[in-house]
Amino acid sequence: MDDQKKVRNKANRQLLDDMHTVGPTSYAMLRQNLKEKDPNKEEPSKAKVYRDSRKRKPGKSYKTSYEKTR
Repeated sequence: MDDQKKVRNKANRQLLDDMHTVGPTSYAMLRQNLKEKDPNKEEPSKAKVYRDSRKRKPGKSYKTSYEKTR
């Protein structure tokens, strides 16, 4: 990839406000984990998966502001 593209891609990536914080864990695995933690073993809602995929871990530093992920 040419350097100009790398710079442009980096700038565009920094414009994103609401990044997930689950790393290499897939959304399917996240849903399964949430289902197992639920006392009734029900499928989690899309909103629950969305919120949990953007939780910040205490003590970890992130490149983006926490305010935009609430």
